[in-house]
Amino acid sequence: MNQQMRMILVEGFPFTGKSTTSEYIATQLTLNGYTVHWLSEGMLLQRHFPQVVAVFDRREALSEEVLYAEWSTFVATALAADQVFVVDSALSYTAVAPLMIEDRPMAAINAELSRVAALCAPLHPHVIHLTGDAERLVPDSIVERGAGWQEQLVRQAESAPYQQARGRSGVEGAARMFHESQEILREVLARDGWPVLTLDVTAADWAAHRRAILAFLQLDEVVVDRPAIAASVLQSYVGSYVTDEQERSDTTFSVQMEQETLVLYGADMRYGPLIPVSPTRFHLQATPVDIEFVVEDGLAQHLTLHTSDGKAHPYRRT
Repeated sequence: MNQQMRMILVEGFPFTGKSTTSEYIATQLTLNGYTVHWLSEGMLLQRHFPQVVAVFDRREALSEEVLYAEWSTFVATALAADQVFVVDSALSYTAVAPLMIEDRPMAAINAELSRVAALCAPLHPHVIHLTGDAERLVPDSIVERGAGWQEQLVRQAESAPYQQARGRSGVEGAARMFHESQEILREVLARDGWPVLTLDVTAADWAAHRRAILAFLQLDEVVVDRPAIAASVLQSYVGSYVTDEQERSDTTFSVQMEQETLVLYGADMRYGPLIPVSPTRFHLQATPVDIEFVVEDGLAQHLTLHTSDGKAHPYRRT
């Protein structure tokens, strides 16, 4: 890999596979001997871009100067660290989207992205832009993730001044906005000279995409050995779990088996597959979350949710 490259940005609209891809890259870099700092979309927003979170939640209007200040602090943090930063959705969600949803003119988006490009230049960033047919991918995402995901997508899109000015609503309106954000980012990346690998993920040929990513980053793939766990053991983890921590947004989880893989569900949303780390500990794919099961008499009676802030949240079987 280019030794000057200190930042890898994985971009795209929701459900293009950004988090899965960025986590894969972070894992491969680590296995190739690099010191890596992986930031999922949620970690990036919560730790480094609180104003963007407030804009998305419609709690405050966007200040371009505050946005630039947050970017300046973020880049300074990356420059001070002796690590390769692998970042999910930095340009998509903390540069293009806040300006776009506020219906700022294209000139303002171009100006802000040019300033961000200049800030990031010392990190020699490379971009992997995951693109696709939004009118197909958005409905597919709803089928996979559930009603809660649809409600979240539509609510956030319909609350945006950009959508309101165009009279758009529903899933179709959200898909149209995502397509337009994709094209804005594509144009900006080409104009500002970012080194970019663009992949169309509509067909979901992930094996081919991973080969292209490794070639782009000049990395050798290292195969990750996962523990083999008997189907009977996996089945002992299946069930519903509840927490007494009422302040949590998810007070109930269910663990289900799909094609010999455990999958975590919330009340109305599919969160994704659980990847085995040990016979009792699993990683929730594309998130900074691990889950550990406690087995008694051959059946999991408890699970503990381990989050990126170091906290452990207990759940019990119902």
